Amino acid sequence: MGICSSKLSENSDSIKSRHSNQQIDFLFIDGRRFHNVEDIVYPLPNDDDETDRLHFRHFLTRYIWQSNFSAPINHLLDDPETKILDVGCGAGSWSFDMATTYPSVNIIGIDISEQPPAQIKPNNFNFVKANVLEGIPFENNTFDYVFQRNLMGAFSEQNWIDVINELVRILKPGGFIELMEHSMLYNMGPATKRLCDAQMGGMHLRGTDPFISQKLVKFLQNQGQLENIEQEIRECHHGANSTKAELNLSKSAINNLVTLYAAWKPRLAKMMQISSEEYDELAKISEKELFEFDTYFKLVRVYARKVVDK
Repeated sequence: MGICSSKLSENSDSIKSRHSNQQIDFLFIDGRRFHNVEDIVYPLPNDDDETDRLHFRHFLTRYIWQSNFSAPINHLLDDPETKILDVGCGAGSWSFDMATTYPSVNIIGIDISEQPPAQIKPNNFNFVKANVLEGIPFENNTFDYVFQRNLMGAFSEQNWIDVINELVRILKPGGFIELMEHSMLYNMGPATKRLCDAQMGGMHLRGTDPFISQKLVKFLQNQGQLENIEQEIRECHHGANSTKAELNLSKSAINNLVTLYAAWKPRLAKMMQISSEEYDELAKISEKELFEFDTYFKLVRVYARKVVDK
């Protein structure tokens, strides 16, 4: 396996490694653990509560789409030679689900965090710890399918362009790349809008784009080595206008957003200059608004095929 070595163009307690004098990759803010990696702007925690939220969000997302992917890769999923990469795999929810469903394929997850729990790891899954902004540690043309999602808050626009170039570099000719991101909220009540405006302000300060889902197609079109670019969109509603059959989904979507508010809290309450109690009250009001205003968001998947040289 080749190593790509070229780099792509608060109040807290830092934790030291027990094995060296080097600072390891997380810090604590108000009892929540966060990434502590230079140049990483990802704003959400890296702890057990966040792992639970990510697992829950995975199953919510899968239900909304009724699938784990949109790219036309079914012909690859019974082939033991198939190699799949999950970029920013986090808690491993998507990788584990795919590895269990398609035991013939080989799946690798890559993330800046420590690997998912080994005791529940499928035999056909492996983890590589790496910062994709420093290059993905695989040779050119390694993977048949590269999947990445939910990294809206992790990359600047230039980072997105650089990372997509890396994803295409390691993708085999004829292989597929797929990206999924979500929109910001629509039909917001006053409390919800206050929270989301603050979150968007924080994203702008970190150099990230809250509307990146609208640019994914353009990124793939401009990359130069991709063809058959497709986009699919789903909506996830939180309440009042949902049909009776959709109400359970709406309740799950509200629960997902409430846990996201909790994940935002250590950084966002400070940025908003409000107390912990004021933040909690705002989140409580927003929880009711999500249903009353039928707040919703869009999930966007884009996928494309890497050109085969003639």
